Amino acid sequence: MPNAPTTKKSRPSRRGKAAVVAALGLGMVAAPFALAAPAQAAGTNCSVTPLKPVFAGHNSSGVKLVDYRIQVHCNTDRYINITQERWEEDDWPNGDDHLGTSYFSRHLNQYSGTVTISNVRTLVNGEIGNEEVYHKVRFQEGSNGVWSPYTGWYYSGVTSMSD
Repeated sequence: MPNAPTTKKSRPSRRGKAAVVAALGLGMVAAPFALAAPAQAAGTNCSVTPLKPVFAGHNSSGVKLVDYRIQVHCNTDRYINITQERWEEDDWPNGDDHLGTSYFSRHLNQYSGTVTISNVRTLVNGEIGNEEVYHKVRFQEGSNGVWSPYTGWYYSGVTSMSD
């Protein structure tokens, strides 16, 4: 028998076909989200900075007050939602103590400049000695009904205050 060249048609395997179908299906599902992504960029037009807590006087009962300030600046017309958590720092192995949560909404634009939000609260006496207080914030921006997802948490410095 002579050595005749054998030609074999190339056929995709079942595994290869499944991979192509899966990739096409994933592309069809992801396409609308990829097109919408630029309108929902997080934290691109506004900056939010939690400032180190400061002493803010005493209330009528003589209890010390703490101002947990937040600085906000937007480069263009934006609505902004801010979540603030206030904390008292503890050494290991004790966890930090959650003192409370506050929510703020503002409408800012490039003409608003830098805005400082004050949140004055009583100093919580939770231990012997000084209280070490801080806060953290996260935010989202909105424009024309489109909102970014919330950012990660941004932390202030810690202030030590005697009670």
